[in-house]
Amino acid sequence: MMRNIYSTFIAAILSIIFSSAIYSYENEPLSKTGRDIEKFKAHTDVQKLQNENIKKINLIEVISKNFGYATNYKKLRKDYWSARILVSKKQITKAQDLLQKNQKEINESLKVISKYYQEVSQEMIDECIDKIQELEFIANANSDIEMKRKVIDLKDKIRLAYQQFDTASEANGDQRFVTSITLYRSIKSYAIAILKEVADPDEKIKIDDKYKIHIVDNRNEVYKKS
Repeated sequence: MMRNIYSTFIAAILSIIFSSAIYSYENEPLSKTGRDIEKFKAHTDVQKLQNENIKKINLIEVISKNFGYATNYKKLRKDYWSARILVSKKQITKAQDLLQKNQKEINESLKVISKYYQEVSQEMIDECIDKIQELEFIANANSDIEMKRKVIDLKDKIRLAYQQFDTASEANGDQRFVTSITLYRSIKSYAIAILKEVADPDEKIKIDDKYKIHIVDNRNEVYKKS
């Protein structure tokens, strides 16, 4: 009987000691090792954000200059460099907060741009389909075998463009805006090439003029007015 009482007493004492140890561990300040880990994570995050944000800002600037978008890339760039200054001062946490805010505003601008690219790409594909249908009508009316083969080839090309369009739209929905913009640019280039393929020599010049800004923008360059 005494042995059971003694065992129960010892178990109770050990339980109190263990509970106190857990409370002390959970409420004590972050250890030096813990602070080092947090600091390392912050440095890694800041480095990643610096690399990603500046690339996206450069992209936004090119597109804004080409199409007159009211995206305030100058503010985005200013905030980015303010964060870089904080990094140089070793104020990593503040830099991390500013870069995360910068990232959010960048993505908001990219979302608007990606939506515009989606609409333009769709318009270009629709224009291609109209031209191909016109060519198909002429080919059937004249029983032109060579032209019919060309129509089949063009339909295959436009089918590939649609597949790429679906992939771009999916990326857009997943908020992978840089990916979607890159794909929409590819579609635009593809569509322009198709339009020139079905056009007469005189019309090719008109296509180049109509889409001159897009042609330059597709190379991620700023169109310079002559």
